[in-house]
Amino acid sequence: MPNTLDALRSRPDWRVFLLLPLLHFASVKLTFSTALSPENEVVMWLPNAVLLAALLHYRGERAVVLALLALGSDVLANLPVFPPLQAVLLSLCNLAEVTVTYLLMRRLGASPGLERIGDFGRFLLAGPLFGALGCALLASAVLLFTRDNVSAGYSTLVLLWWFGDALGLLIWTPLLLALLQPERDPPILGWRDTAVFVFTGLLAGSIFLQEHAADPDTRLALTPHLLLLPVLYIAARCGRRLTALTVAMIALAAAWSQTTGFRPFGDATPHEMILRAQEYILTLSIIGMGLVILLGEQRALAHELEDKVNERTRALEESNRRLAELSATDSLTGVANRRCFDTTLALEWARARRNGEPLALCMLDVDLFKDYNDHYGHQAGDDCLRQVADLIGLHVRRSTDLVARYGGEEFAFISPGVDGAQALATAESVCAALRALPHQRSPFSVLTASIGVAVIVPGDHDMPDALVRRADAALYEAKRRGRNQVVLAGAPEQPVA
Repeated sequence: MPNTLDALRSRPDWRVFLLLPLLHFASVKLTFSTALSPENEVVMWLPNAVLLAALLHYRGERAVVLALLALGSDVLANLPVFPPLQAVLLSLCNLAEVTVTYLLMRRLGASPGLERIGDFGRFLLAGPLFGALGCALLASAVLLFTRDNVSAGYSTLVLLWWFGDALGLLIWTPLLLALLQPERDPPILGWRDTAVFVFTGLLAGSIFLQEHAADPDTRLALTPHLLLLPVLYIAARCGRRLTALTVAMIALAAAWSQTTGFRPFGDATPHEMILRAQEYILTLSIIGMGLVILLGEQRALAHELEDKVNERTRALEESNRRLAELSATDSLTGVANRRCFDTTLALEWARARRNGEPLALCMLDVDLFKDYNDHYGHQAGDDCLRQVADLIGLHVRRSTDLVARYGGEEFAFISPGVDGAQALATAESVCAALRALPHQRSPFSVLTASIGVAVIVPGDHDMPDALVRRADAALYEAKRRGRNQVVLAGAPEQPVA
């Protein structure tokens, strides 16, 4: 089913070509069931909205085919009511109305979905005003020149036809578009909403099925305008589909009640009764649909604003994260900087003291780095520091470890929960890996480093500086012993292999 609906929404195909004339034909028959005058004027003419909704929904795709199908259906449905020439001419007038309305809406830049109050206003201007008026002028002239027994004057015919076509477009087009398009925020109806629908139905039945008594003293004092209140509630609570459906049902009930002998708008001539019903339906539909579209636009704007706020918040959080990374990262080597090292050491020191676990710190200094710079140049020296940082990262890679540039050619790495033997083994693997890099000014002919290792289980009165001092002292001891080696703070001196 979803695939079928998606196909129907994208481009009209044979299913649309089959459904359009059937729905159009049914709309003509339904409309004629409410005809009151000898000229078969109706309270509202629904079929034109079927073609207009199809053109808007499919954005003019295969418009010629859709128009020909609607024209054929219109002529076929009009033949039992009008002579053949009149049926064809009036159908052409209806087609002209839809064409003018659609082209005007495109010219005015109206959105096909009528989801914004501005688009609804452009639709009112293009369809119920200009399109319907143009059709009324043409159709009334057709009736006067092709029919002898016309009981109304030209101006009356124009007014009745104009209002009937305008109301048909106004009521049926938003309903069909709402049914064709998915709702962004489908309403969640509760028992109160259901109660309002039931009350609206009962109230409509009481109003449109009441007999019109000649004596004002015995007349039931209920007018159709009372239905405006529940329609406003439905517009505020239940979305476009249910509001459009409610307005359409009330409009049909108003038209039908007059053709079956009930007189909710009082006794009058057929033309006057049509005008009274049209005025009522016009008021009801504009207020109901205008309110639901306005509220929907406000909700859409609120969602749009909320999305923008969320997007800006995410962008700000990402910017803050990047700034935090930049403020904690050494720009040359890409590892943590001294500031990040100090912060992490304080955090890991507090955690190790709380858990009674050891905390290891290794301080590394590249041997004879000034000579390396003098021989290879400062650019090569920067590349060398980046290589050193990468090699340390290959060996110090637990998620809890931290590698940082301590300053100049000096690096440090923190390893929580590691004892002296493990920290010593890691430092020695780093020291060995660095020997793969050349250094012509070194007595070893390769790049070497001196590393001092310190491991402490923090006590209640110990401070992180104690660990740094011990590791730094071990580093200088490694330098004193001839460089290119690792010294564990507190360990006896071992002969160099």
